Amino acid sequence: MNYIEVRNLVKTFKERGKTLTAVDGISFSAKKGEIFGLLGPNGAGKSTTINILTGLLEKDSGTIKLLGFEPEKNWEYVKNHCNVATAYSWLSDVLTIRQNLKVYARLYGVKNHEQKINELLELFELKEIADRKVVRLSSGENTRTVLCKGLINDPKVLFLDECTVGLDPDIADKTRTLIKDYQKKNDCTILFTSHYMYEVEQLCDRIAFMSEGKIVRIDTSDNLKRMIKKRTVEIAVKKDVGALKNFLKTEGVDVWFGKGNNLRFEVTTEKDKMYKVISKIFHQGFMLSNLHIQGPTLDDIFIKISRKK
Repeated sequence: MNYIEVRNLVKTFKERGKTLTAVDGISFSAKKGEIFGLLGPNGAGKSTTINILTGLLEKDSGTIKLLGFEPEKNWEYVKNHCNVATAYSWLSDVLTIRQNLKVYARLYGVKNHEQKINELLELFELKEIADRKVVRLSSGENTRTVLCKGLINDPKVLFLDECTVGLDPDIADKTRTLIKDYQKKNDCTILFTSHYMYEVEQLCDRIAFMSEGKIVRIDTSDNLKRMIKKRTVEIAVKKDVGALKNFLKTEGVDVWFGKGNNLRFEVTTEKDKMYKVISKIFHQGFMLSNLHIQGPTLDDIFIKISRKK
């Protein structure tokens, strides 16, 4: 079953007498228990899409279903079983962490809310500062508090937008583990946005790339990385580095970095060229002290799609 289903979604805005299309007929779905990444450069339409899905904006046209229901027709049920955590949302500054969570627990009708709040405070290492006002929190503490708010009602659908902003590497890693554990334990569907490609690759089952209001491609991380047919090769030779440079030039390979006996270059994998070049290097008798081949990353895919390469 699809817990998130979007079909032909359109949203436009009026600006200085012109109509700007922020979301241009996009369609996608996320299954029960799936972490679905929504990525793209600034202005691609991600935030507008999430704001429509979470009820902050009205769509122009298209259909949306959450948990199998159209939100506008079953708002109470959808609201009670969905939640959102974004690094850019604001909690009440004049209330403490605990007081903020109590407010949301009551809004969502959470039973045994004191116990639930304590569990979340423990999980996100906030128990010792639970009675501190939000205005006095660091950005990382605020981010963790927002995540507690996002899980307060044990949602079946969770929207996470830049959820590790402001976290130090240790807490960010723990947070990603908590998100993954929660998703597996509760079979929760998560719509996940981030500009940190490492965590996208670590968490997401599938990824949709948006550009200029449209979805360019939806696929797994591994399949997306196959879009790039080049590999970066780093080689260190014991001697004859100049001869190796000349040999690579005859093979049509440009060295874009060289220092001492270390060379770095890009070579295509099409028609097995990379493997043939490396094989020839060995057969030419060059003595290597190091060889490292680096495949494409999601950052490379992000740049490729953003720049329309």
